[in-house]
Amino acid sequence: MAGAVPLATAPALAAAGSLYEALRVGRAATQVEIKAAYRAMAKRLHPDTSRSSSSRTAAAFLEIQRAYETLSDPDARAQYDRSLGPPHRPRPGAGVVRVRRWETDQCW
Repeated sequence: MAGAVPLATAPALAAAGSLYEALRVGRAATQVEIKAAYRAMAKRLHPDTSRSSSSRTAAAFLEIQRAYETLSDPDARAQYDRSLGPPHRPRPGAGVVRVRRWETDQCW
């Protein structure tokens, strides 16, 4: 899974902002990437396997479960994506350094 961020501790996922951020995947993530991210996080945060059974861990697990339920269903994901608006696309040429090349006859 490319671009995955390892989860060291149970984050405050309710403040993550989007379901994609809750699962630590991008908006262009495939179903396979979404499932892999969910399973990896669920292993760490599930109340039965978690070392700390705090309410924060339980809330984080419920948040990733809700995110996975929405993003794994193609119809629900399409509706969610429409509610977010169009994805941010950088301007063409943004971040490109333009170098001016002089011809030899212009220097003389």
